[in-house]
Amino acid sequence: MRPTVHLAPEKMTGLQIRAVIVAIALIVLDGYDVSLTSFAAPYLEKGFGVSKAELGLVMSGALIGMLIGSIVVAPLADRIGRRKMGVLSALTIAVGMFIGPFATLQTGTWPLVLSRIVTGVGLGCLVSVAGVILSEYTGRRVYSLVMAVYAAAINIGGLFGSLVIGPMLGVHGWQLGWWAGFALSAVAAVATFAFLPESLAWLSEGRRADSLQRLNTLLGKMGRPALDALPETDSTTVRAKGTLRTVFTGRVGFYTVLMIVGYLAYMLSFYFMTNWAPSTVADAHHNPPLAAQLVTAFSVGGILGNVLFGFLADRFNIRLLTPVFLVLATVTLSLFGLAGPSMPTAWWMLFLASFFVCAGTASFYAIVPTLYPTLARSTGFGVVIGVGRFGGIAAPIVGGWAFDGGMGMGAAFTVFALPMLLAAVCVVVLHLSTRRSGSEATEVQPAPAAAAA
Repeated sequence: MRPTVHLAPEKMTGLQIRAVIVAIALIVLDGYDVSLTSFAAPYLEKGFGVSKAELGLVMSGALIGMLIGSIVVAPLADRIGRRKMGVLSALTIAVGMFIGPFATLQTGTWPLVLSRIVTGVGLGCLVSVAGVILSEYTGRRVYSLVMAVYAAAINIGGLFGSLVIGPMLGVHGWQLGWWAGFALSAVAAVATFAFLPESLAWLSEGRRADSLQRLNTLLGKMGRPALDALPETDSTTVRAKGTLRTVFTGRVGFYTVLMIVGYLAYMLSFYFMTNWAPSTVADAHHNPPLAAQLVTAFSVGGILGNVLFGFLADRFNIRLLTPVFLVLATVTLSLFGLAGPSMPTAWWMLFLASFFVCAGTASFYAIVPTLYPTLARSTGFGVVIGVGRFGGIAAPIVGGWAFDGGMGMGAAFTVFALPMLLAAVCVVVLHLSTRRSGSEATEVQPAPAAAAA
């Protein structure tokens, strides 16, 4: 019996709760980073005198790093352990944040681009590692809700940035945003080392000579009986094929391609909204502090939307619920653009759009890990999330070109809302495909037993 299957139906222990809290706290870093350039953009544009296209390159730097981190670096977690990779990821983010404040008028924005890329590498690893550990330690009955809170952690990080750090940039300079990120990342590295347990499923694969001993130690701390031997797993097949081949072979390979297309389309819309909605309204009013207020609208709407999504996901099939939210996200994001920059209408329309848009993150984070065997899980999750980041990389740059070319707010947000319809179609096709194959019961259920086994 696999340890995660054994634990799933039982009440969550202190160790499991601690693992969930640390994993969610780590993703707050992702949220803070996502929002950082959003509320700092007006100050960067004014301070460096750059065009929106050049500013878009700074915004995309973190996404380029996330792509590298998710695809190239994150798979190492399946070799060295997910806890160790979590510590290294947080330290990498700290290094990236440390580089940023050294950008000056003389150097231009290139130190900022480098800062964002290095930070993104750490974030790309962190997201895949934290997501997998969270899925393994979360009890089945609260899995969908916890994954929704996990996705909402991105918005919590943005809310912290917009309410606490954003209003201070006018006085202390844009550099404060990077110094705050450096401090948060350093604390996160220490907390991960001290409090985050190793993946139970990773230990059950016997990657180390002491895997059984370490696994039994964790089981003992949770009041579970020790195992006489490591459980049978799917590791033989994965090791024979290799993790990347497993991820792209057969029906699993079809699921991978499907989720890559869907997540890429979703990221295109998500990052266009995240990066350009606040600064567009602030620019229209020639009032940089308005950007932080719009980030607050985005963050609060996303938190509430994710909580509702998690509540509904415990009662409805997540693969049917997700397309409904994505269609509503398409409509509301378009309405935000058509409503224009007038305040407070823009604030409330962005709040509404974020309510539905951000739930897409929760849905993909809940669905994707369940598609892969244990030894390929970080690789599969990292590949889907990483390649999907291409949409996030393109969104700020292409958006900057669109605005520099004279495209209005209504047209731009309508055009960039449409990819979410493609994302909805991909999820529907995944649902129909798993039903036809008769594999939904083992691959789709949003529970740690499925996600971590």
